[in-house]
Amino acid sequence: MFTKGSNFVYLDNAATSWPKPTSVAAAMHEYMTHCGIGFGRSSGRQAEFVSGKIESLRRNLAVMLNASADEIILTNSATDGLNLVIQGLLLNQFGAKTCLARNESPRTTPALVITTQIEHNSVLRPLHAWEQKGWIRVATLPCDAMGQVIWDELGQLLRQQPLMLCVSHASNVTGVIQSLDLLGERCRSAGTMLLIDAAQTLGCLDIDVQKIGCDFLIASGHKGLLGPLGTGVAFLRRDQQERIDSLRLGGTGSRTTKLAEELVGPMKWEAGNANVPGLIGLAAAIDERTGNPRGARQQAVAELASKLWLGVESVDGVTRIADPGEDPFRQSEARLPIVNIMVEGWDAASLAIALESAAGVVTRAGYHCAPLIHSALGTSESGTLRCSLGPYNTARDIEVLLETLEKVCRF
Repeated sequence: MFTKGSNFVYLDNAATSWPKPTSVAAAMHEYMTHCGIGFGRSSGRQAEFVSGKIESLRRNLAVMLNASADEIILTNSATDGLNLVIQGLLLNQFGAKTCLARNESPRTTPALVITTQIEHNSVLRPLHAWEQKGWIRVATLPCDAMGQVIWDELGQLLRQQPLMLCVSHASNVTGVIQSLDLLGERCRSAGTMLLIDAAQTLGCLDIDVQKIGCDFLIASGHKGLLGPLGTGVAFLRRDQQERIDSLRLGGTGSRTTKLAEELVGPMKWEAGNANVPGLIGLAAAIDERTGNPRGARQQAVAELASKLWLGVESVDGVTRIADPGEDPFRQSEARLPIVNIMVEGWDAASLAIALESAAGVVTRAGYHCAPLIHSALGTSESGTLRCSLGPYNTARDIEVLLETLEKVCRF
């Protein structure tokens, strides 16, 4: 199915970036064929090599985020990291293990957690599960037709001293980047923790957790960072780490004779064998970034997104979603390179199949795991066709998509 030299146009980078830098596959192949040692499970030259690679990755991620290495947790995905924080915090906050054993509700007045209409199911579903148990109540801030969160009610909600605010740095549906200015300061003044979902933005935008003032920030390794699937990163501010219980207990390679869990440091949340091949690949992807300035890449991708945005306007029957009435990609820091459309007479899933069948154009159809935003966008009935660009897309890719879309829309 996947043959060498397969020719298709890949426009689903918001799901996972592709292709990866050649160094990623090379590093993973080198590890798999010449090493194979797990992380923290052995000693000797090969074990030291693996430990050195992974701890170097942790340090590089810390530098990228302006954090300390002991605040960086390596996860299996952004979903893994978001669950680590949300469920780990709520377990700690409510003493869930004790309450479950006694079949009691942990508190009479559920704690307030604030989230937004743009969130991914990796935030919405854990919160909903806890809300259904009656242990928290969730307030959802609305967004406008661009996918920009409307913050008008935040001040009133913060006066209720909520436990946490969860917000995506950018919508994975519209690509609109949220302004996080003063958000950390406002939350800290209210005694509210701030969780940022940066799955779409880390690697695409410069992120400084000190400047944002967040307590937690979660990202995937396989999107903007250009690493392999099965990798992710969680930033847990040092002074908040005691408030996050571990969701899994097991081998860590240290304190083996003790039955109690690790108390501090990344290993507290990293029990079990790490995805070493994936982390080796992620390390190679981040090393590749040092010789390839982000600003130049981002501007080039924004120009392609602009070409696509303007191009679909001339195709009969196409409606651009989250259309501000002008090219939104003229300022590359305002929106990620995501163009969502609907086509008259087509449901999104059928259109995606038609584009791939006709010319090998790979897009994404549906609701993009962010169900709440579609009521604001007017796309609740069938979702949208999402075209998301990455650093390896070319002008020819955009031309092929536009040509194929034009042909398909004639039927």
